[in-house]
Amino acid sequence: MITWAVLLLGAAAASAAVPKTNRIVGGQITSIEEHPSIVQLDYLGQLSGTWTQNCGGTILNPDFVVSAAHCTDNNVSAANRRVRAGSTIRNSGGQLVYVSYYRNHPDYSKREEFDSDITLIRLAKRLTFDATVQQAPINAPGSEIPDGTAVVHAGWGDMKEGAGIASLFLRDVTIYTINNAECASRYEEGVTENMICVGILDEGGKDACQGDSGGPLYLNKILVGIVSWGSGCADEYYPGVTTKVSAFTNWIVDNAK
Repeated sequence: MITWAVLLLGAAAASAAVPKTNRIVGGQITSIEEHPSIVQLDYLGQLSGTWTQNCGGTILNPDFVVSAAHCTDNNVSAANRRVRAGSTIRNSGGQLVYVSYYRNHPDYSKREEFDSDITLIRLAKRLTFDATVQQAPINAPGSEIPDGTAVVHAGWGDMKEGAGIASLFLRDVTIYTINNAECASRYEEGVTENMICVGILDEGGKDACQGDSGGPLYLNKILVGIVSWGSGCADEYYPGVTTKVSAFTNWIVDNAK
């Protein structure tokens, strides 16, 4: 039986050797008012000494953001991270809040490289909610989304695979959920029941890309997925893969408070 519900946290044909990238291509410019729960996750470069956005995240409540564990599993301390909320423009404007700590899921990467790819980010200062900064509802535990459902990626990532050119403005793109078993058969390894595969099968052209990692996959503004991995960007054969939020809702609720 297909079930679908939401929770709102309290406020106040190829080879098996597939490259897995931290993976918006084929989308359009949007505004933060359309996606007020998305944030930029910045880090302080140790050599450059400058801040830059390299992942996305989603607001759970004024104190917590959810992102991908692979975005924080890279030896960059919480002291060298911050969140930018409420801005359409990459690396500019909005509310800047430093990170107090982050907590990767305890099962991250234990079964497969990107299984349980989810992290909770505790902010050092509470966000101020307004028209451009809002929390996202999250999918209820065990909720399933039918194959072929239209869903939306948003982010500031690369607009073309391998180009290394991040978007200055927030973009979004509509793609579709793909049968998990079909997705797993194409990758041959790495896909688990804790993931949602999305794209336009056998056509490609639309997807998340480098710099979108950790950002949201929305269904009617509800957070259902977190950008995780895939082979390239917008590939016609290999779908993009996101962390399935409903597999971790109880963990989120227990820890994001």
